[in-house]
Amino acid sequence: MKKYPHQVFLAENKLKTEQLPKQLQKRIKGFEELQEDLEHAMDDDHDRLAKKLDHLSMELEEDLYEEFEDQLENNEEQDELQPGSLYSFSDGFTWKIVSKKEAKALFNKNQEVFGLNTDEETEGVIEDLSDVEAYEVFAVEYKTPKTNGKANSDEAILDQLYAKGKREIARTDLQKMGFKTPLEASKVKVGKYSLYKAMFSYTYTIKR
Repeated sequence: MKKYPHQVFLAENKLKTEQLPKQLQKRIKGFEELQEDLEHAMDDDHDRLAKKLDHLSMELEEDLYEEFEDQLENNEEQDELQPGSLYSFSDGFTWKIVSKKEAKALFNKNQEVFGLNTDEETEGVIEDLSDVEAYEVFAVEYKTPKTNGKANSDEAILDQLYAKGKREIARTDLQKMGFKTPLEASKVKVGKYSLYKAMFSYTYTIKR
């Protein structure tokens, strides 16, 4: 039996209809009744009902995304603070996030590493290993790669990432690299590449 977009959303996120708001439950039940009618519909009636179901399912999927919007935003913030990600303060200063273990290793190599307070947008240089315990987020200064004065196209940015073997990247990291294509849809086509958005996260998988 065909799986509709909203049904895929529910299955992939292990959500049961009973967990949803009453109005969504009612609409999904109505959809399921129409789906049963489709099995008995003939010819033109079948085609019309099939198109209606496709449209209703897309609307339901959009409403499910909206229902879980806060969770999406929270997950995006967590993605930004994963080791290797780029994180910018409101003044535009950009950091590269490192793990606690890596922060200690950098300190032991006499390399400059910082502890970040992302709520207050402040940083403190790690001057002693005991300083590490005062922070939950660690970073080094991020230096923007030189581009010889020419802005990279979105496809060129993906070329660079793909060549380095990077297949997953956060939306914010792409934007900080100068990526201009809007990143809202679950699938974004850029030249020979396709970007696939993860559920409940603004992390994209790069494929070609």
